[in-house]
Amino acid sequence: MALKQKQNNMTIDFKAAEAISDKTVLKIWKKISDKPLPDIYAYTLEDEFFFSFLKLVQSNKGVIDTRIKEYGVKVDNLFIEAFTFEFNGKKVIFVKKSANLASSLEHELRHVDNWKKES
Repeated sequence: MALKQKQNNMTIDFKAAEAISDKTVLKIWKKISDKPLPDIYAYTLEDEFFFSFLKLVQSNKGVIDTRIKEYGVKVDNLFIEAFTFEFNGKKVIFVKKSANLASSLEHELRHVDNWKKES
C-alpha cells in the first residue's frame, strides 16, 4: 500500500512509502509488551524521503528530540534508521527502507511502550 494524498481533486500516490502490516506491528509489540497495542501507523520510506520527513518533523517546535537523552550525544541523522512521533493522538513510525525492519520497528515500539508507562 502506498500513501495517497488528495490535492486539487487529484490523487498523488507516494510510492516511496509502504504501510507496515498491522500483523507485523502486533507480532513485534507482543514480544515487548503485554499491554494492548495503541493506535500506531507504521511505514517504510525510501531513504531519500525518510530523511526529508525526519528533517520536517525535527523542524517542528512541538517535537522533542530525544537523541541526546537516549544516546548521550546528538546522533547525526544519517545514523537514524527509524523515528516515532505523535500526530492527532496516534503514534506514527517511519522506518528507513534500507534498515532492518524488525529491529528498527522493535526499537521504536519500545519507545511507544515507554511513552505509555510515562503517561
